[in-house]
Amino acid sequence: MGFVKFLTKRLVALVMTISAVLAVAYLLMYAAPGSFFNSTNIGAGLGQLRLQNPALYQQYVDQFQSRYGLDQPLWQQVAKYVWHSLTFNFGTSFANPSVPIMQQLKSAFPISAVLALGSVFLAILIGIPLGVVAALKRHTWIDSALTTLSVAGQAIPSYVLAVLLVLLFGVVVPGILPVNGWGTFGEAVLPIIALSAGSVGIITRYMRGSLIEGLRQDYVRTAEAKGVPRRRVVVRHAMRNSLTALITVIGPTFAFAVVSTVWVEQIFSIPGMGNLMGAAFPTKDVPLSITSVYILSLMVMGMNVVVDVLYRAFDPRVALE
Repeated sequence: MGFVKFLTKRLVALVMTISAVLAVAYLLMYAAPGSFFNSTNIGAGLGQLRLQNPALYQQYVDQFQSRYGLDQPLWQQVAKYVWHSLTFNFGTSFANPSVPIMQQLKSAFPISAVLALGSVFLAILIGIPLGVVAALKRHTWIDSALTTLSVAGQAIPSYVLAVLLVLLFGVVVPGILPVNGWGTFGEAVLPIIALSAGSVGIITRYMRGSLIEGLRQDYVRTAEAKGVPRRRVVVRHAMRNSLTALITVIGPTFAFAVVSTVWVEQIFSIPGMGNLMGAAFPTKDVPLSITSVYILSLMVMGMNVVVDVLYRAFDPRVALE
């Protein structure tokens, strides 16, 4: 199957999957109790208006619903928001109708992308060497220690680690690293550490298992029997194939990082996509909520397509399907 045909097939599947995700997200918000008016300060003012001037109150509600298409049948509402999302016509949010959502994304999206990509890069940078050491020192105390740390990293949720880091660097040893805000390199360190801890554990364990399996292959034993130095056998033969297989882990690792940014950004007061979602969902701000779901889904599924292409590039034996 040619590359163009493969890419077209994957993009079509991506659009269909994201459309389904958006439809389900909208239906869940529609079925959830409460409304935007009841969840914000606007509700108090409208409550008084409803008592004092019911006609004016009803006129305001009708105009609001008409503006956002909430007076249409449910299937039309779903179709409208799905189509507008796919065409990047996000409109405005309920809470801030004077500022287009696209303008809010221009400042929030790059922050979340930096956090997610930075955490994956850090996880690869740390996880691969630790996995190699654990594989070469298997069945020793070093292997046991690294495996234990890997499991612990996977077991501790990123938001729990984020809170612990805030307590450590904000209360116990304050002043070393900033614990909130965004704009400098130092302010990105702790969030990226919190996001990457679980991924480090995943990559370490995967690299360890893959390298141990690679060292058992016949071609590796043949190279050792010919007198090839141990380091060369590991780097040029066993480790090379292990790194190719490791590409498949990048997709889930990136997805894990993207989802975790929702909580980590709020803990560190970072104005990214997580903060937008944190403000949108509790108040049932439908346009902003659907847009946030769309952008995060697009990031995750887009990375999966990139991973598939990279895997084919590193291993030509794999057919594009």
